[in-house]
Amino acid sequence: MNVYLNECGIVCALGSGLEAVRANLFAGRSGVLPTADCSPGRELPLGQVHAALPAIDHLPLAWRSRNNALALAALAQIRPAVDAAIARFGADRVGVIVGTSTSGIAETEKALMHRAKHAELAPGFHYGQQEMGSPAAMLAGELKIGGPAYVHSSACSSSAKSMASAARLIRMGLCDAVVTGGVDSLCAFTVAGFSALESVSTARCNPMSAHRNGINIGEGAALFLLTREPAAVRLAGWGESSDGHHMSAPDPTGAGARIAMLDALRRAGLQPADIDYVNMHGTATQQNDAMESKVIADLFGCEMPVSSTKPFTGHTLGAAAAIEAALCWIALQPDNEQGALPPHLWDGAPDPALPALNLVPAGATLGRPLRSVMSNSFAFGGSNAVLVLARGETGAAIPPVADILPHAGQMVLLDRVVSVGDDDLCAEVTIRPDSMFCDGTAVGAWVGIEYMAQAIAAHAGWLARRRGDPVKVGFLLGSRKYEAGIPAFTVGSVLHVHAHRALQGDNGLGAFECRIDTGGSTVATATVTVYQPDNVNEFLSGGTAV
Repeated sequence: MNVYLNECGIVCALGSGLEAVRANLFAGRSGVLPTADCSPGRELPLGQVHAALPAIDHLPLAWRSRNNALALAALAQIRPAVDAAIARFGADRVGVIVGTSTSGIAETEKALMHRAKHAELAPGFHYGQQEMGSPAAMLAGELKIGGPAYVHSSACSSSAKSMASAARLIRMGLCDAVVTGGVDSLCAFTVAGFSALESVSTARCNPMSAHRNGINIGEGAALFLLTREPAAVRLAGWGESSDGHHMSAPDPTGAGARIAMLDALRRAGLQPADIDYVNMHGTATQQNDAMESKVIADLFGCEMPVSSTKPFTGHTLGAAAAIEAALCWIALQPDNEQGALPPHLWDGAPDPALPALNLVPAGATLGRPLRSVMSNSFAFGGSNAVLVLARGETGAAIPPVADILPHAGQMVLLDRVVSVGDDDLCAEVTIRPDSMFCDGTAVGAWVGIEYMAQAIAAHAGWLARRRGDPVKVGFLLGSRKYEAGIPAFTVGSVLHVHAHRALQGDNGLGAFECRIDTGGSTVATATVTVYQPDNVNEFLSGGTAV
């Protein structure tokens, strides 16, 4: 099943909104600037968000934090599409899975400083503000949805893991849409922690340089609306590994990173040569850049265009993977006809100890649209996560139901195909007084199995059409445990009929897990078995089908 990144909202040091971020990225304008805001008495370059953020006064006290204000800023940019998805699928079929690492630590800092001076915590402070789960709970509450809502917190890989989890929820049929991504906010605690590790640079970070000496911390948020409905960009693959080499240093061999990169390629069904660009984790620390560049050179060779975008945004920790996925999403948009690539900002002094990778200069293009890109995230503790984004399709690519059904009959029960992929199809049926099998007020729930059977047939027809093969005839062998929770589908109901291919044997036998949703609830389910012999004509004429 394909899953698509239908919409993207972003706020970071490069700006707020896709237009501002795109303009600054491709112009090579960094948002990392010196400030003492998080390190009193010592200026350090940080990737701060200077854009005005949404008010949070309406939120419960436990949810009032800068971190959640950043999340709301990203949500506002995609809110119409999210609201439409909730209306279409139902509040219980939409989830929220995000990554973070700081949550409301900044609010706790302020409360404790107030306590040191006044012997009491600051007014307006609530312990819940520092909970890691706060961003997901807040977004779910703001959207009034009832689907799964939780946070991944695994340092720099947090939001890549959240996006992988969101895709799994959709592929398992637990959600029809997920708001996913990541958010993190600056605080003195984080800056002091990385300073104690001697990992913070006093200048703009300089990945892959002989002079690199550490990271710049940043903040921001990027949120996506993830669904099965075709769009310009799809989440083609993801890979995860946990090498547990060291609490804060990567495995110098890159074994865990390599596993995650290969797993993402495998899941995407791609080879290294199919990737057009790699967004590096590229922290500008001695150890990360040495490890990552070695693995990239081994897998892709030194001609692959690569860059680290952290000199633009700072290292946004729990939000980094989502923000960098958003920059890749921007590069994959259809209006990037020349394939402009995110540039690599550095001093141009290569480290002779590192592979001579093809670091993207400002203004570089492929000369054609990008097809597939990879984005790496390698976190403390050996938590590795890699995403592969690829060009998707548009809804116009799905033909009318009658054109893909593998028969020439007139009994077309489905109104339209909403989304379709290798193993899944979702079709829509609106019950009308003149609908087939309708008595004027409702269609008996027993007809649901017919809707499911036709969804399966449409999936088979779509696959054949895509491959250019003759359309097979699907023979329905039977259904198991067809259960309907309502007696009938009333006029005016909009049904979403889902068919997921759970099993396909080489002998033509297959099984589909099917369900019908309406009004945000699942009202009918079934396991449907089918037989699709390769030599259909011989089978129909009484011969032996194998």
